[in-house]
Amino acid sequence: MINVTVIGFGHVGSALTLLLLNNLHPLRINVMEPSKTCEGAILDMAHGMSLYQNKALHLNDEELFLHADFIFFTAGATNTQGNSRLSIVNQNIQLSKEIFEPRTFTRNTYIIVITNPVDIISHSVQLFSGLPAENVIGTGTFLDSMRLEYYLSTLTPYQPTDFKAIVLGEHGASQVPIYSMTKLNGQPILSHSALKSQDLELAASLTRNAAFEIRKTQKATTYGVSKCAATILDYLLGDEQYTIPLSVLTNEYFRKMLNLDHDIYISLPVIVNKGKIEINSGFEFTNEELNSLRKSAAILASIIKPNL
Repeated sequence: MINVTVIGFGHVGSALTLLLLNNLHPLRINVMEPSKTCEGAILDMAHGMSLYQNKALHLNDEELFLHADFIFFTAGATNTQGNSRLSIVNQNIQLSKEIFEPRTFTRNTYIIVITNPVDIISHSVQLFSGLPAENVIGTGTFLDSMRLEYYLSTLTPYQPTDFKAIVLGEHGASQVPIYSMTKLNGQPILSHSALKSQDLELAASLTRNAAFEIRKTQKATTYGVSKCAATILDYLLGDEQYTIPLSVLTNEYFRKMLNLDHDIYISLPVIVNKGKIEINSGFEFTNEELNSLRKSAAILASIIKPNL
């Protein structure tokens, strides 16, 4: 069985665990959560184990944690409604240090970071875990790309699955929709008659503010990002090739393109192929998109440098 550890059993951790139990792959799922309040929920999930194929569920098993093939990091403080994800950066950097710095993993472990601010925390997890950069990725703007596909569909007669949208940069206010590479049923969206420029601007605004809208009626964004995280695992375990945006450490190509003097984690186009992660350096951006990406990178760089 494949060893998977989920760190944190809050809104996202619990939703993700349920998705993993319904995954097609044989998974040994280990939840790491210090709070006793999760024990009833874990027991509740365990009562359905006879209905899940090739699954096992454990709570706070340190050995399984150290021997994990995949780790999902969902624990941490959440920003209050109306405040930026960046407002909780110091608390969650410290938590990532406490969890990952003392431990040494025995396998070629992949860590998928969900905790916000996801670009900064992905960077801190990579540093404190000592794992190679290609083994630590953040959900990043994969979620924002899915959100953009949804909002584009609400402005047209089309379904979200008809769109292939790409959002890059910070998973936050400075995110950049890459409309030059976004497609509707395989056709470039900028040349499609279904959407005007004002529609594209509206969809980008709705995407950027989606978390604030969701949190008007619930405590956290939960289901979309959980689905993205579970999908990343499916892609890593699958045989097909996918290109999706993920938060990864910049390579030399993007470091120069974004005018950075040091590497940062930021969402870039990534090729996922048979358990391997590789930055796709073949993308070409418009001048406007590139300038926006540079501004987004500068924001993240200004936070990463003094804190890590």
